[in-house]
Amino acid sequence: MNDHRDVELRHLRYFVTVAEEGTMTEAARVLRITQPSLSQQISTLERRVGAPLFHRRPKGMELTEGGRILYASASRALAEIESSLVQARDARRLVQVGICGSAPEHLLARVERIFGDDGSLDVEFAGADSQEQLDLLRTGTLAFGVMRVFHAVEGLATLTLADEPLGVLLRSDHPLADRRALTWADLADQELLWFPARRNPRFADYVLAHLTGHGWSPRLHVVDAHSQALYRHHLRTSQNLVTLRARNGITADAGMAWRPLASDPPRERFILATLGDSPLAGLLARLGSRSSAVFAS
Repeated sequence: MNDHRDVELRHLRYFVTVAEEGTMTEAARVLRITQPSLSQQISTLERRVGAPLFHRRPKGMELTEGGRILYASASRALAEIESSLVQARDARRLVQVGICGSAPEHLLARVERIFGDDGSLDVEFAGADSQEQLDLLRTGTLAFGVMRVFHAVEGLATLTLADEPLGVLLRSDHPLADRRALTWADLADQELLWFPARRNPRFADYVLAHLTGHGWSPRLHVVDAHSQALYRHHLRTSQNLVTLRARNGITADAGMAWRPLASDPPRERFILATLGDSPLAGLLARLGSRSSAVFAS
């Protein structure tokens, strides 16, 4: 009994090439294998099919009736497989990209542009805290993450999206709003609108230590919400309350004012990251080089 499950794709490719070239010698040259090896593979295929596929003639190989039947379907199947492989190679891939709640809208637009310029990737954003993103990258739930950091993160391949000084965001009618820049002494009696430290503990520790080092150890007004609108609501309705934001992360709002710190402000860095040992790391490097060229122009 013949087991057709033992017929391999390479056997069919060899068979079709011999049928089209007409001789073992020419087919072996096209396939870049030796003639004895090709002859052995054709004999193996005939055994597995259970019928002769060629008449061995002095001038070359001639298909039998069974060979003609197999050639018609095998050549069509190989062409369809080749077409499918090309389509699979060129198909756009959907990638999940984590976005931390503090990421400004203009960074999302930049990420979309970076991936859009590649032409093979479609982006789907998913909200996740910076700390949470590290775990989601390691489990494969996320392909990339946009996170806020101030330090190098081991095990990641990264592309810097923004690296900016933080300034002070406050109500437009706040007593400090009439100053062009704020000193650390100006902030001495101000409370700080802040986020839960668990979302990004290293960044929180860095910023608060920076403030303390400049003599400002503010009382924290912690709001557990990703909504920027809710943060602004707290600023509008509370006395002596300010928050820290990078200027490029502020959307136009007549009720808000942004003022720079006069000296040594803490910095905020956003990165696009993937696992350093992932195949996507090479893709990120390629995307980064394209992005640098685009945004430098």
